[in-house]
Amino acid sequence: MAKSLRAWWRNVERWYWAVGLANLVLGTSSVLIPLSVAQLYGRSVGAVGLLASLVSLVGVAGSLVWGRLSDVAARRKPFVILSYTVVGLCFVAIAFTSAFRELAVLNMLFNFFWMANASVTVLIVIENREQSTWEKKIGQLNQIGAIGWVVGLGLGSLWMAALSRSAGEALTIRSLFLMIGLGSLAAAFLAIRYIPRTIPKFTRRKFRGVILAMGNFIAERARFAPLHLYHRLNPRRIARLLVHPEGFRPGTRRFLFATLIAFMALGFFGIPLPLLLAERFGFSASFVFLFFVIQHAAIVLAYPLAARRIRKSGNRYVQMSALATRLALFGGAAVYLAVSSAVPPMVWLVVAFVVYGVTWSYFQLSGIALTSRLAREENRGAALGLYNALAGFGWILAGLGSSFVAERAGYTASFAIAAGLLAISLAVLRFVPNPAAVGETMTVTESQPRKRPVRVRPARVWAFHRR
Repeated sequence: MAKSLRAWWRNVERWYWAVGLANLVLGTSSVLIPLSVAQLYGRSVGAVGLLASLVSLVGVAGSLVWGRLSDVAARRKPFVILSYTVVGLCFVAIAFTSAFRELAVLNMLFNFFWMANASVTVLIVIENREQSTWEKKIGQLNQIGAIGWVVGLGLGSLWMAALSRSAGEALTIRSLFLMIGLGSLAAAFLAIRYIPRTIPKFTRRKFRGVILAMGNFIAERARFAPLHLYHRLNPRRIARLLVHPEGFRPGTRRFLFATLIAFMALGFFGIPLPLLLAERFGFSASFVFLFFVIQHAAIVLAYPLAARRIRKSGNRYVQMSALATRLALFGGAAVYLAVSSAVPPMVWLVVAFVVYGVTWSYFQLSGIALTSRLAREENRGAALGLYNALAGFGWILAGLGSSFVAERAGYTASFAIAAGLLAISLAVLRFVPNPAAVGETMTVTESQPRKRPVRVRPARVWAFHRR
């Protein structure tokens, strides 16, 4: 174990710490922003849902913009520096805002520029690398990001616990915004110092191995999924793939529809969750942070178990099992809120957040792998990009829907809708074939002559030389 840790440490590049620090900032803000909506601006859960929707929409637009710019730019490093700098300035500004409208604008702005970093970070990792090393390098980068995210949540919990009694929650939240803003600026400085410069060589390589290596993204927000694939999507091409017989297989289409429904369900549950803990259960901000530390620690620890289970039982079984477990969790939460106004026992909440985290690992890892295996080889890049696009779109719809439902009917209704949507997603998944069966079908289909083939360029990345 110690030998493996030393080997892992030796292979970590210095610029990874800029990514880790930036993820620390984002991890802290993921809970701090919903709390600030209630504590600083006196808004309800409806405002949190609306803000989540706007932020996700801006994140998708940002990925399209920055992805295309990164395709034509001769440099990757400036995108990361710009991203971390603007994010830091936005958080510093949020620390002094006095209106919810200002918070919303700054939140959308920092998410737009965060996509500049998300569009190129993985490309920096694989430049000048042998393809056989990509998964290992991307895995290391994601491990650093995961550590940063969990540490950020833990830092938020400790900060709120240490200062809220003496300074009050409002001042403590503002000081934490200021601190993470300075942390993001420090990440920009590390990026300036350590990220390598690159020049284009224009060597094309396929994206499939890269995206499968990114299954261990830890956050359950669509905007933190591998959104750098959005810029590979062409609306006309996607429309042809969805309707043309030679485009996506029926099983692939059904799986993508199930994905959209599933992410809507996750949003109906996850978006109101921080305010449920703070408002209805009356937990302090430090306790709210602590619950999400438990969730994300479970996510990180469960990924090796999820990978083993997928190898043993298959992607479709793991996907359905994860969603069925979450269906029980969401439905149980809705029933409890309907019949009781008391705060659940602490042990129940801890177990619930552990299950909430573990099931995300199984769901996300199997979902990305299923998308890759269900699609034809020539359509695989577009399918992976569409998977992430639908995840983002599902979160946008959930933000709007949960803001309306939770505001007017309460948390119980929002959680019940989340459970119902998961039931629909599971029903659709029953008609999605197993990847092994798809392989057999692919052989038959590919052997048949095509009358009107749909030309789809596979998603690719550019490999670069370092200067």
